[in-house]
Amino acid sequence: MILDERDRDRTVEIPLGGVLDVRLQENPTTGYTWTVEAADGLERVGDSFEAGGAALGAAGVRVFRFRAARPGSLELRLKHWREWEGEASVTDRFEALIIAK
Repeated sequence: MILDERDRDRTVEIPLGGVLDVRLQENPTTGYTWTVEAADGLERVGDSFEAGGAALGAAGVRVFRFRAARPGSLELRLKHWREWEGEASVTDRFEALIIAK
């Protein structure tokens, strides 16, 4: 299953052991990146950046891949921020409730 910005605050069902990709717009050259804030019961099995073009500093998509490691309601929270500037730098959040069966 693939989630993106349009799936913010959704509840989705995946099978136990199933894989979930979260794709969010990012331009890491600005210093702002997406970070996992909470993913209890979800095992992170991938984290990559897909550049949107060949130009140096081009924006693209951050792709997080998770596997449902235990059954039940699993909360996923991500934040877009500059880590070295702390919580005051958070510009966006992505949250979803994952039901693993």
